[in-house]
Formats: sequence, structure tokens, C-alpha cells
Amino acid sequence: MVFSPKGGISKELARLIKAAKTDILVAAYAFSSKYLGQALSAALKRGIKIRVLLDGDNARKSYSIDEWLVGEGIAVRFIEIKRGSLHHKFMLIDGKILITGSYNFTNESEFRNHEAAIFTNHKGLIQSFATEFERLWSQCTPTESPVQPPIDAEAAGSS
Repeated sequence: MVFSPKGGISKELARLIKAAKTDILVAAYAFSSKYLGQALSAALKRGIKIRVLLDGDNARKSYSIDEWLVGEGIAVRFIEIKRGSLHHKFMLIDGKILITGSYNFTNESEFRNHEAAIFTNHKGLIQSFATEFERLWSQCTPTESPVQPPIDAEAAGSS
């Protein structure tokens, strides 16, 4: 359990993201921390599979870095909920570590708000959160990256 403000939650999250071996799942109401976004981007470049699920209404706010995440190649989906919101705040790393609590992945949560983040390897909790993530992920339409990947000329048949 880590508390904020200034309790080091984002530093511990970045450390765990850097140590990831296979995959990272994120479900969040808000994601505006460039620090954590850069950690996810670096993990993706190391071959870690990353999926991020965000509240659609909140992701449209100017402070959200959802478009940047998509531009980095991270799989991001948005859930639209009538008369409600995706208010989850959790991350699963390699199906072995769950981080959840009141902590959004934002600078406000790290430096200003009083928040809590629970870090656990409890298998039952991890399975429940993984099931919830997959349930919500399957309800969303995939987004298209605004950045086109470079064309591999050799694979395309030109020299």
C-alpha cells in the first residue's frame, strides 16, 4: 500500500512497468501522466504487449494523453457508458501483480490528491480484475493509430 500525494506511487509503477516480461493491462478513468505514458511506451518497444482501456468522455478532455499513447503504438480502447463512467483505476502486470485503488494515472494523483494504491499478487483478485478487463475490452471498438507505421519497402516488393 502506498499513499499520495508525493508518496512515490508513480515511481513504483514505472519500476514495475520496466520489469514487465509479457503484458500490461490498464483500465482507468483518467490517464494524463506523461511519466507513466513514457514508461509504457518504453515497455512496448521492449516487446511487452500493452492494452489501455479508458473512459471515453474523460479521454476527450484536453489533459488526457490518450492520443499520444495511440501515436506511440499502444493499443487503446475507449468505453462509452450512458449515465455513468468507467471509474476503474487498475493495472495488471504479467498477470502476476495488480495495482488498484483511488489513484488515477495523473500528475494530480501523484502530487496533489490524497490517494491510495494497493499493490498485490493475490491470485484471486488478479483473476477477477483480468476477467473484468477482458469483459470491458471486448465491448469496445479498436482505435486506429493517427500515426501510420513506416512501410517496409523490402516486404512490399520494392528494392
